[in-house]
Amino acid sequence: MAQVRGKRLIQERQRKEAEQLERKRAADRRRMLVISVAVVGMLVLGIGWILLAPGPPWIAFDSIGNDHIEAISDPHVAYNSSPPSSGPHLGNLVGWQEHLEQIPPEAYVHNLEDGGVALTYNCPEGCDGVTGILRSVLADYQNDNVLMFPYDDVVDPDGVARTGAAVAWGRVFYFDDFSDPETEKDLRAFIDSFEGINNHVGA
Repeated sequence: MAQVRGKRLIQERQRKEAEQLERKRAADRRRMLVISVAVVGMLVLGIGWILLAPGPPWIAFDSIGNDHIEAISDPHVAYNSSPPSSGPHLGNLVGWQEHLEQIPPEAYVHNLEDGGVALTYNCPEGCDGVTGILRSVLADYQNDNVLMFPYDDVVDPDGVARTGAAVAWGRVFYFDDFSDPETEKDLRAFIDSFEGINNHVGA
């Protein structure tokens, strides 16, 4: 009789241990499920942010090379942005300063190749708000590779005439005014991103 009771106690203990083990396994499974859902959720959010986040406020253009020409009048391939951001050009640099006259791309593109940024504007009737900000920005970068000049063909890829554009090698940041403070921040970010980069072949 005692032996039967002992077997029952052992069986009861084994049953309780099995139940505890199963409860622990179920809790572990729930915990792993929660962790998995959280990880998948973070991955989905991360991928969504990458896919939906706005890109930089400037446009990238394919380089059309950096061949040197002897004279501005020399025939060459057509530029692929307006203002041009790469392509054939003279071998001399334009001064890193404000210029009151338009500079042809054949002259200033060499500045871009050397890591420069050109601040251009097209204001036939005047635009003191734009040129004032551009002069202020130019002054802040006076020891860097930045120049400023009027340019009468500032047109984005959609064919829309714009008031101004900052131009680096293969990049153009178009703008119309600086009524939104973010525009000036974007302009400075553009300069900080591309000024000083050596764009010579093999650099």
